[in-house]
Amino acid sequence: MTALLAALLLAVAPLPFPAPRGTQVTERTKFDPGTVLGYDAVKGELRIQCVAGVVTLKVAAEVPVFDAAGKPFGSAAMLAAGQKVRVWYLVDNGARAQEISVE
Repeated sequence: MTALLAALLLAVAPLPFPAPRGTQVTERTKFDPGTVLGYDAVKGELRIQCVAGVVTLKVAAEVPVFDAAGKPFGSAAMLAAGQKVRVWYLVDNGARAQEISVE
């Protein structure tokens, strides 16, 4: 019942952030725009500088990355320091990226 109520609220209430292109938003979805500081391929971690400070996100190989036009960009490994990105993620045993969009 709680899940149904949460789904209805999400469907009716406007999101407090821009909607992702392909990731389903839940009540646990977080969003941060920021600037790429670096990507560690060995650890699978993306570091971005956002308003709140430095955020380190786990990025699985299957996380979709889109360019500004909404086309597939490739993987997080293709992101370069200084690029502006928008990241949708879940906080679950650390922050785990769900979708990344390059601005």
